[in-house]
Amino acid sequence: MLRSPFRVPPARGRSVLALLSLAWAATGCAQERVVTCPTDLESWIDSGWVSYRSGLIEEAGERFADVLYCDPSSVAGRTGSGYVAMREGRDEAAGKTFAELIDEKPESVDVLVGGGIVAWRMDDLARARELLTRALELQPGHSEASDLLARVEASGAVPTGADGVGVDISVNRPAYVRPDTVQYPARTRGNGFQVRAAGGWEPFYIRGMNLGAALPGQHASQFPPESVYVKWIAQMAELGVNAVRLYTIHPPGLYDAIARHNRANPRRPIWLIHGVWTELPPEDDYLDWEWESGFFAEMRRVVDVIHGRADIPHRPGHAAGSYTSDVSRWTLAFIIGREWEPFSVQGFDRRYAGADRWEGRYLHVDGENAMDAWLTRALDQMVAYEMDAYHAQRPMAYTNWPTLDPLEHPTETTVDQEMAFRVAMGEKVRKRPKEYDNDVIGLSTHLVRATREFPAGYFASYHAYPYYPDFMMLDPAYGQAQSPFGASTYFGYLEALKRLHPDMPVVIAEYGVPASLGIAHLQPQGWHHGGHDEAAMAEVNARLTREIAEADMAGGVLFAWIDEWFKKNWIVIEFEIPLDRNRLWLNRLDAEQHYGMIAMEPGEILPGASLRERLPAWREVPPLYAPADGGALRAASDEAYLWLLFERPEVPATVEEVLIGFDLIDPEGGNLRWPERAGPRVPVGLEFVLRLADGEARLLADPRSNPFRLYPVRQDLGSEAPRRPAVFGELDGLPGLFDGRVEGDFRRPYTTRRVKDGRYDSLRVVTNRPRFARDGSEFPALGYDRGVLPHGGPPDGLWEELEDEGVIEVRIPWMLLNFTDPSQRRLLQDPPDADDSDPFGTLTVEDIRIVAAFRDGEQEWTAWPGPKAALAGIDGAGGATAGTVARYSWPTWESPSWRERRRPVFDAMRRVFAELASRAVATGDDR
Repeated sequence: MLRSPFRVPPARGRSVLALLSLAWAATGCAQERVVTCPTDLESWIDSGWVSYRSGLIEEAGERFADVLYCDPSSVAGRTGSGYVAMREGRDEAAGKTFAELIDEKPESVDVLVGGGIVAWRMDDLARARELLTRALELQPGHSEASDLLARVEASGAVPTGADGVGVDISVNRPAYVRPDTVQYPARTRGNGFQVRAAGGWEPFYIRGMNLGAALPGQHASQFPPESVYVKWIAQMAELGVNAVRLYTIHPPGLYDAIARHNRANPRRPIWLIHGVWTELPPEDDYLDWEWESGFFAEMRRVVDVIHGRADIPHRPGHAAGSYTSDVSRWTLAFIIGREWEPFSVQGFDRRYAGADRWEGRYLHVDGENAMDAWLTRALDQMVAYEMDAYHAQRPMAYTNWPTLDPLEHPTETTVDQEMAFRVAMGEKVRKRPKEYDNDVIGLSTHLVRATREFPAGYFASYHAYPYYPDFMMLDPAYGQAQSPFGASTYFGYLEALKRLHPDMPVVIAEYGVPASLGIAHLQPQGWHHGGHDEAAMAEVNARLTREIAEADMAGGVLFAWIDEWFKKNWIVIEFEIPLDRNRLWLNRLDAEQHYGMIAMEPGEILPGASLRERLPAWREVPPLYAPADGGALRAASDEAYLWLLFERPEVPATVEEVLIGFDLIDPEGGNLRWPERAGPRVPVGLEFVLRLADGEARLLADPRSNPFRLYPVRQDLGSEAPRRPAVFGELDGLPGLFDGRVEGDFRRPYTTRRVKDGRYDSLRVVTNRPRFARDGSEFPALGYDRGVLPHGGPPDGLWEELEDEGVIEVRIPWMLLNFTDPSQRRLLQDPPDADDSDPFGTLTVEDIRIVAAFRDGEQEWTAWPGPKAALAGIDGAGGATAGTVARYSWPTWESPSWRERRRPVFDAMRRVFAELASRAVATGDDR
């Protein structure tokens, strides 16, 4: 039964399918069946459609019968009765009703669609095609008609796939025999799940893996061939995964691979947790007719896919084909939707304030905002469709995350509250922070309840990482939490979340840390959003997995199976230009690209697992410099790095400092001196300098090429801001980390300019901006210097040396040199008059100029190009000119070279999953 103040928008009329999709649009509750004819039958008609869409078919039939009692000629009443007859399996009666209505109302889209559905169900494909085509001519874009017509066309056509190859769509499947009893292979019970087994119901703890499938160079909607899925499923089984989560529909090959694997391994199947993906609706209106119809149509497609009864023609950005493998017996659950943005949830609730309840046949909620009710209704619709079509169901949830959890977080202010605090403290605020209001509204996952007609049950699903939002790290209660493995703010949050959901399964459907070089957010226990070497990544993910189990969750789904190069992160996204080409190169500063159990890396450019093994290949590379007195500088590149090999001459015996400079844009622009005016003058202007000295490798930037500048937050920014904040320190022992009252900002324009001052910036970035609690308490900013290159060889280190060979190898991630797209040799460079409101400018280059200088133990400098200069501070380039500077170029590419490799986290997680499985045997709780 529906309780909502929504009304059908007048401009949309009383379309049957609009009312099907906009079930909330009806007013009041379904009335008792009293055949006392009202003056206006519209409220009865609306009530009938509400009951119909809620799955209350008998009640809907009674209401439409009431309408026809009062007005036997009512087109709306007869149309409703026709739809009810279809849902009850009385196709002949429905067909007769719609045939009469089509003669009377040939312009009614709802009648045409109803007739098309009946014709399709009775295998009259020509008639179905005719009626649905007419409906689409009358109402272009009608999602119900489009969806069904695609199925009809699939029955007699071979549509074209994204690659231009025909997608084989077959209709040679047996007729579906609807089971007499409701089929549900899994259910929720108490705090966990149970699955059917030969001896009855058994507890099931989710040891899951999130599967994104975009290989390097591919968009998210481009899927691998079936052979890749077969290999991945076998590897997941080896890992100990018992459930794989999909965000969207994949090609048929995945479901075929799952079915074959599970039939061959009936005692240890891999279950599916299937999602239904969507983008946000226009103007944050989740009741928008076209958007909602499309989302509900996708839900139906997912149901058909897992039952092996979907024929999906090519749609841009989606998988297509004939789905014939019935994997429903191994489909554990559905999780619909995405991480909903808080501004969108707020906007919807403002639009439909007070519409916070849904009472359906299978699920109900007495919620706290309109989105609570809409999401519950969406779940109810998906259950209803699977019940109607297949007499089956399975546990249901929608995606949530800490930003929209129902908990209260006093350390989290809204942006408006923060601005008021900062202004009151006398700060001159330059810009509003680009931050969600992470605690202003929540989704009441804990208030949804399943009815008796939904024995499969409901559960709560959260994406929860240890490093965001800030309240997870700043809340004092979380800070005092201790798991069995030590202090853990993350465990404190999990405990609070579980307390809110007593006797209800909670699944942590995303968690993990990435092995990127770049860090996007810092965390007190060192579980940062990036910045982990692969050993640390393995250790952290193993601990998070154990803590999820200790917090009495129903399971966890680790993110993710493979690295995906198309992913994006806030701290780098504005500098990946053009954005749709970031899939062609690996950005080692982008945390989102490095979560995989399987690393997806550039192909090998220099054979050898170690520098010593690579050295012979290096010496085959033509040098940029090879002076007569010995030594050399060489360069190479791949989809992730610019590689350099510096080889010192035999004399001097020691090199105390090496400087390598990069002129990326214009030899007349940039800094003509080395940092702090050390060494000889440089013959070309430099944008970046790599300094190797004192056991450290650090990249420095000419200030006009530094993407991020840092300022003290109390500084009057009307004057020239200082180049560095007042407070820098150490956090967790990681070099280059700092804390203080600073904020980061873009300093436009990024335009190289000729200078001779030798002043360079370190590449410090603010990852955790300064924050305020609601009581006014201030939390300082946190950040780190991403120009400090970690020591060691691939995959974690960026520089190493062989003292006996006198060589140093360095790998510089492309973005550290301001390359926005190395596949096109595209660089960040604004026009001279650019300001903060302009898009970032770029230019493409044919090559880059590289120079070098090094200092021996006697403080003598040697420069390439050019002869030695005696001491630091001597002016003059010793005859070297821009024309003598070495240039390095590389071929552009449209298809990257790559290879895959198991990270250490694979073996670490195999051990943890084995522990959880052994615990299940010992305790019977399937941990």
